Amino acid sequence: MSSAIEQLEREFAARHGFVGTVAAGFGRAALRLALEAAEVRGGDVLLPDFVCAQVPEAVRRAGGTPVFYRVANDFSVSPDAFRAAFTPTTRTAVAVHYFGRSLPSIGSLAEMCRERRVPFLEDCALSLGAPGAGTHGDVALFSFTKSDWCYGGGILAARSLELLERARAIRDASFLPAPGLAFRYGLLRRADFVANRPARSRAAEFAGRTFETFCGFGAQGFYDSGRYDMLLPGFAARRACRQLAELPATTVQRQRIVEKICDSLGPACRLLFRPQACPQDACSFLLIKSEAGQAFAWRERAAQAGVTLRLCWPAYQDEGPARTNATLGWLAEHLLLMEIHAKLTEREVQCIVRRLKDLAP
Repeated sequence: MSSAIEQLEREFAARHGFVGTVAAGFGRAALRLALEAAEVRGGDVLLPDFVCAQVPEAVRRAGGTPVFYRVANDFSVSPDAFRAAFTPTTRTAVAVHYFGRSLPSIGSLAEMCRERRVPFLEDCALSLGAPGAGTHGDVALFSFTKSDWCYGGGILAARSLELLERARAIRDASFLPAPGLAFRYGLLRRADFVANRPARSRAAEFAGRTFETFCGFGAQGFYDSGRYDMLLPGFAARRACRQLAELPATTVQRQRIVEKICDSLGPACRLLFRPQACPQDACSFLLIKSEAGQAFAWRERAAQAGVTLRLCWPAYQDEGPARTNATLGWLAEHLLLMEIHAKLTEREVQCIVRRLKDLAP
């Protein structure tokens, strides 16, 4: 294990108060490690029905069966819905902190798991830097690529020494190096992240699409190329260490940008899913609520002004029959995401505000 990886694991554990951490090539690889360390094979794993396809796939690769509980269209989870999902063979449960903000009911969900002696996993991949994310579970999982760019990079953070040691042993025995994939992924993610800036979106988008085709990712797309059994390369760990050191300042800057956008929108603030300020929000995403069925059209209209809006999972990932419901359909039709780049200039912020006002009905 390289010294950079060991440094990343030590620094992450020290900053967030965990017993220890295990680094993996991607967030989905860290999740698979956590599930295997929790010994879910042959049992059920509780998952939110609003979740990207890589999460249930990690459960299946670990030998478990996904069992879904309902998430409301404001991303809240009812404790009753969570309780009703437990089965006699539930081995662990996963909760997700959505788009930079801690899940409000996380404490109640964690308590239910403790009462049943079921390990509780917090998926914090979308909420690196969010106050409170990762503080309730037996294990917390983080990603260095969801709100910034890195050459892959996932972290399993544990409060149980026994679970930590099992996860590390599994990684060391069965995970494989793939530095070439990590390097290509990092370059593509960097172009993708730069595209969040209006001043550079067109050039970054063109460069990213060209390189993606050259790398052979093709129709799969580079986001889906991440492996579930990949080791973290040393160069990725060094980038993640820099990202971790800059995270407090980056979070403050993002919060200021989001506050400025919200204040400048005026009545158009009704477009936002979450217009109210929240101290548990890392502000790595701004969530836009489109008119019914207009998510694709709004994305294209925003792109004409260099503003990058993204669709969310229900709109582009195949939802199994166990997860198909009216809430997921509503989110597919309405939800758009904008990643907040911490280096947005005042001119870029005003460009975003103008485009969002243009979209307002």
